[in-house]
Amino acid sequence: MNSKIGVLSTVLFFVGLVSYIFVLFGNDSFLIVGVIVSVIGFILALLAEKGMYKKIGLLGNGIILFITIVFPFIVTTFFWNQP
Repeated sequence: MNSKIGVLSTVLFFVGLVSYIFVLFGNDSFLIVGVIVSVIGFILALLAEKGMYKKIGLLGNGIILFITIVFPFIVTTFFWNQP
């Protein structure tokens, strides 16, 4: 069961990656879908058994979450604080 969770986490990473690519092409409606899918994939990767799929799920979903949530928060808070 835990090995299937790792595979599902990796699949959710690729779904999140595709939705983020759509966002980069200008369709902003896919942003929230990509973030939610990446959060679910990251949580599932934490629950998966050790292996390649767990590493892909953790790293991939973590990068997507960093790029979409953490990095914009840091930039707008610390660097872009003037109108």
